[in-house]
Parts: sequence; C-alpha cells; structure tokens
Amino acid sequence: MTPHELNLHIQEYNRRLQQDGEEGLILAYLTAYWQRVKRMPDLKGILNKIKKPEPMSDEQLLAQIKAINAQMGGKTEVRERN
Repeated sequence: MTPHELNLHIQEYNRRLQQDGEEGLILAYLTAYWQRVKRMPDLKGILNKIKKPEPMSDEQLLAQIKAINAQMGGKTEVRERN
C-alpha cells in the first residue's frame, strides 16, 4: 500500500465516522421529536457544532505513517535514491 492509498483509506474512514456520528444525532433528534418534546433545538445548528477534523500537515501525516509502519513491524531505515 502506498502512502497515497493509505491517506485515501484514512480519509474515507474519517468520513464514515463523521457520517455515523451525524446519523446518531439525527436518530436522537427524531426520537425526541416523536416523544413530542415541547421545544426542539434546531438540528442544523446541532450538526454545525460538530468539530470537523483539521487536515494534517505533511509532517504530521509522515509521523503517523511511520508510527503505523513501526506498529506493523515495518523497517524504519531510509533508502537514498540513486
């Protein structure tokens, strides 16, 4: 797996986590609505309050890739290109 492919998998995983969180909030919102709560907060306002992850810098991404590589028993030596 190349670093680009790994980054694509990480982005998709984060998107799925965010989508699952929003789905849970929507379910809770509708459950409260069906119980006939007198005053419902605005759903869009609640969803907008969710903190979206900030994109990682190149250095942070490289550090994360190195950590994952080390956990999986990968080599940490750097080869020079000729």
